Amino acid sequence: MTAALDLSGLHIRFGGLVVLDGVSLALQPGDRHAVIGPNGAGKTTLVNLVTGSLRPQRGRISFAGQDVTRLKPHRRARLGLVRTFQITSLFASFSALENVALAVAERERVGVSLRTRRGFPSAVADEAEALGRRVGLDPGSAPVRELAYGQQRLVEFAVALALRPRVLLLDEPAAGLSPSDHELLLGALDALPPEAAVLLIEHDMGLVFRFARRVSVLAGGAVVAEGTPEEIGRDQRVREIYLGTRA
Repeated sequence: MTAALDLSGLHIRFGGLVVLDGVSLALQPGDRHAVIGPNGAGKTTLVNLVTGSLRPQRGRISFAGQDVTRLKPHRRARLGLVRTFQITSLFASFSALENVALAVAERERVGVSLRTRRGFPSAVADEAEALGRRVGLDPGSAPVRELAYGQQRLVEFAVALALRPRVLLLDEPAAGLSPSDHELLLGALDALPPEAAVLLIEHDMGLVFRFARRVSVLAGGAVVAEGTPEEIGRDQRVREIYLGTRA
């Protein structure tokens, strides 16, 4: 089976600082894979390499068997390599469903005026509404900037789903969420397409162990352990590096 995402020997340095050194990972369609590690381990740099915001100095990135190492971010997104951000990146003056409808329209190459926000074809509007319901989004007309942070996260999930991801990279989706918002987040994660591979970058161990089927531990720019959540939880070196010796 062709891997949905295959990272081979990724290496990048900034000046004299090696941030990632020979990182390799492979995700099959439908995988739920988490990357954990202490601050400064290189997790967000890894996401930026995969999505094209940065280019590795060595190594190769393959998406569904295609070498995308030098492909621009927007071209990767059109292929189905989609990400969310630590800080929500939405049109703040637009409603939740308008944000989602814009993503659907972009995917379908449907022209829409950003100034008037008019002219969404009925098929685009209907799909946006269905995606909103799928993640438990409030369908109101309030601008996104007036929504609670947990609701903004749900909007971002719906936007990501609108792009029909084959691989979805979630960069710390629980960052800034209150405990009461965690159930909303877990519900949105459960709504992800089962055939899509998901790479989750996260500090919240409860979320990682609830969602992931496989976990990689990044430390000092290298993968130092990989296994099931149960195996990682029992790994003494991981406890010392990341979870703490008393975890």
